[in-house]
Amino acid sequence: MKFHHIGYLTNNFKKSIKEFKEISYTRKGKVITDNILQVKIQFIYNSNNIIELVKPFKKNYGLVNFIKKKNYAYHFAYKVKNLHKEIIKLKKKKFKLIVNPVPAKAFNNKKIAFLTMKNSFIIELIES
Repeated sequence: MKFHHIGYLTNNFKKSIKEFKEISYTRKGKVITDNILQVKIQFIYNSNNIIELVKPFKKNYGLVNFIKKKNYAYHFAYKVKNLHKEIIKLKKKKFKLIVNPVPAKAFNNKKIAFLTMKNSFIIELIES
């Protein structure tokens, strides 16, 4: 697994981008709407890191509730060569699959999946 980005929840892309500009992040690309995951996504970059700004649709109650609890940095994402094998390996370590593999518009329809760690933190796997 290779670290890729931090997922950060927001209700306001413009405000979040302005805040992250203070630490040298800049917007790259257009806003991506993913109807399967029920989110809008905007990537921002600095010289070393990527943040995925995630704005949930109003009907995406799980992520809307995270925002209400002020859990903004809510997942770490990793690129993996074989998504299926990595999921099996992590499930054996008591990780729980919470979003089955689906194609993601933000990654050119490559499959992604979300799992929770024992401490409830979320990780995203991106098939490379």
